Amino acid sequence: MYWSLLVSYSRVPLFFSIAFIACSQLTNGLLAPALPEMATHFAVEEHLVQRLIVVFILGLGISQLFYGPLADSYGRRRVFWMGQAVFLLGNLLTFLGFNHLDLLLAGVLIQGLGAGSNQILARCLISDSYRGKELKHGFAWLGMAASVIPVLGPVIGGIVTAYWGWHYLFVIIGIAGASLLIIAAKLLPETQTEVGPPLNLNRVANDYLSLALDRHFIHYSSFAWIASIGLMYMISSAPFVLQHGFGLSADDFGLVMIIPAAGLALGSAFTRRFNGRWPEQHILLLASVLPFIAAFILLTHASTLIWVIVAMSLISISVGAIYPISQSGLFGHFSGQAGTVSALSGTTQMTLTALAVGGLTTAFMPSPSAMAIIFSVMALALILNMVIQIVKVKAPTMQ
Repeated sequence: MYWSLLVSYSRVPLFFSIAFIACSQLTNGLLAPALPEMATHFAVEEHLVQRLIVVFILGLGISQLFYGPLADSYGRRRVFWMGQAVFLLGNLLTFLGFNHLDLLLAGVLIQGLGAGSNQILARCLISDSYRGKELKHGFAWLGMAASVIPVLGPVIGGIVTAYWGWHYLFVIIGIAGASLLIIAAKLLPETQTEVGPPLNLNRVANDYLSLALDRHFIHYSSFAWIASIGLMYMISSAPFVLQHGFGLSADDFGLVMIIPAAGLALGSAFTRRFNGRWPEQHILLLASVLPFIAAFILLTHASTLIWVIVAMSLISISVGAIYPISQSGLFGHFSGQAGTVSALSGTTQMTLTALAVGGLTTAFMPSPSAMAIIFSVMALALILNMVIQIVKVKAPTMQ
């Protein structure tokens, strides 16, 4: 039944949505296992190389604020060319930064600024092409299929780092970006059926303000950025916790991370299976409790590798379950503003994630206990968001 999206002509927008998300996630996925070696190479503290992930996410977030309105006004294909050109330019700059961390950070930031278009378009293509149940299934497939990069990224990154060195990771990123550009030139459809209004900065600002104050938007976008902060903190800290704390090599780390990364697919599959059978709030509540369990495991079994992996897997499952509900809740309600909604939700999620993770990695040395604290706060924030929404919904009824 759910496979219908993959066995008809409608698979083309879904294919490119998955490809866009995968390309935009590639940098973080590949670099994660290499962070300890890069810290040694540049002779800097751990949190300074963790900034590579932070600045990429920051660029990814800020740029979406501009790509969204451009995608609505000028079409999906034009925005893709623009973003992909910026992405490849940033990749070229990283080659100059192999011995200069500041240049490498600048190159990765520009990569993020370019990859923001892929984040926007991945969601727009699904919102343009599907409705109703197909929309939810499309976002569930996107979340599940996109988890291939968190699975394969650290594996490939670990092997390349161990046998050839972290420098070659940027060669792989460049090849992937160029390949996507070539394939899209031939096959990427223009899914925007109606020409959008000319770009008007006042209208864009008013649209953003209207969305930012909308209760429905705040509720569903909050789930996304809360989950994203927990996940990205885990991804940036895991290499140091597992490689330094348990003595894993870069390639061993990549193989071990298959387990928690696969949790993203499991969580997304769970939502796809039970969404419609269970009330949405029940799925969100279950996903919100998992970080508490993960924190408890990290506090009681921090010295056992398998239990640390189990705890990280629970976080991945939680995020995987939350993502499709958050996205379908946003785009199903604001289907006529796909580009603007995608831009503001993506910018909010990525920018808050970058700022939070940047602050947390500076304040806390990577450790299981630090993860436990962050995961507990993540769970509390998710549950609080649910409670606030329930109170606001019931309040008018009680008056």
